[in-house]
Amino acid sequence: MRRFLIFAAAIALAVWFYRKEHKDAALAPSAGAATSPGPGCLMAAEGANSSLAEATRLLLSMPVDSSKWGDAESRVSSAISSAESACSGGTTEAERTGMEDAREALTLMRATLSEGTHAALGAGGFQGAMRQEAIDNRLSAARGKFGLR
Repeated sequence: MRRFLIFAAAIALAVWFYRKEHKDAALAPSAGAATSPGPGCLMAAEGANSSLAEATRLLLSMPVDSSKWGDAESRVSSAISSAESACSGGTTEAERTGMEDAREALTLMRATLSEGTHAALGAGGFQGAMRQEAIDNRLSAARGKFGLR
């Protein structure tokens, strides 16, 4: 049963990875965004999300190399912490609510990373691919509030 759950989680993660649209294009900030912390918050949060996606790819091949996972976990945790620091403050109400959306996405990323750690140790399944849609929705909401469609 445990192998089936791990296999199902790996399939779900693979489907998410191949379905997810890669956002390699640089965001074009709107006028006045240079003095606004919102775009920096969003860029940091999206960078953390990319780091998380790279780390969770390690879960596709079992058993997970604990050394590689430890390095990846450390990088993602650091990226999330940096993004959390960048996502504080805000000069307008829209920017503050955008940063709140970004912080909610970062909270979901931390939960995904924690669950990934348990899965890497063989201590549970991984449902992070299902949580990724909520992360993407939060980041999209933040992007809209920052005026960066």
